[in-house]
Amino acid sequence: MSFMKISRLAIRSSFPLTSTFNTIKVEGLPTLLCVRLNHQNASRSADASSKISSKEYLEGLKAPESAEEEVYYGPLSARIRSVKLFSLMTSIMGICAQPVILQRAAELEASSAAIAATCGFVGFFTFVTPLLLHSVTKKYVTSVTYDKEADSYTATIYTLFLRKRGICFKPGEAEIPNIGGGFTSAKVRGIPLFMDSRFFSDVHHYKRIMGYDKPLDFKLSAKKELT
Repeated sequence: MSFMKISRLAIRSSFPLTSTFNTIKVEGLPTLLCVRLNHQNASRSADASSKISSKEYLEGLKAPESAEEEVYYGPLSARIRSVKLFSLMTSIMGICAQPVILQRAAELEASSAAIAATCGFVGFFTFVTPLLLHSVTKKYVTSVTYDKEADSYTATIYTLFLRKRGICFKPGEAEIPNIGGGFTSAKVRGIPLFMDSRFFSDVHHYKRIMGYDKPLDFKLSAKKELT
């Protein structure tokens, strides 16, 4: 037997190894190994606690979920906003140009009929065009949001001066007109609204707004009794 094998057997016989509870202890050197094992366990527990605390911290930084959910978006909202903005800008330019046109007409000694025709032409595009455009687009719903807590809907439309106006209503408050006007799907407290069912994220919301989820009520005229 060689010298290396004899030395290995001597070391094994002097320091037998035992394993208990996944912890290695060497008889004859208990203090050093216990300190190392305690240090490793402490570092592992510190890493685990730091991971848990960082995870809880990140979860606390998350913004709370909003109770409102957008269930409808009008596909023509951006175009309508652009057209109304252009119309308002041209109206402001027309109002600013009125004094200049009158002053120029006075310098040229134009007739009263020519001045009236010019002012009427400019005034038509200044005042009448925005009103006509608003009469068509005021019914168009740009978006509809649903509040889960209050169980209510909010329809958004544009005003004459391109400001957003929210109309809040409950399911079933919308009335379907017997004779629908131009671009009118329903009326909420007398305000006509236009919505396209194809652009709802969930058609169930459209059915609730229009009252299609309720049982049908057939109104039959009473027959006169034969005399």
